[in-house]
Amino acid sequence: MMRGPILFFFLFAPTSVSSYEASDAPVSLSINAEEEPAPKEPTDCEKASKDLKNDIVGLEMFLQDKSDHKTFCPYSKWVQPPLKEYKKKPKSYLPKGCKAEKI
Repeated sequence: MMRGPILFFFLFAPTSVSSYEASDAPVSLSINAEEEPAPKEPTDCEKASKDLKNDIVGLEMFLQDKSDHKTFCPYSKWVQPPLKEYKKKPKSYLPKGCKAEKI
């Protein structure tokens, strides 16, 4: 039963590669010689992208520090800096040796 559809397909298949030859129609490549060079300073979009990345990393560090303080050194006194501080300079603000206290 499967032979019928397969044979039907071969009836419409091209028999040689000559049907795929390139046409004689002219092809024009338009190269715009007046393109402006890429700006050397970051664009608004690039700056916004960098700011967003810093915000995300800062938020991650803020939440990680909060969790690590509760897990590793809950008895030490530590005032976590505000989220704005993490967003300006994304890094861990935990006290030195806080993560090493858990045995």
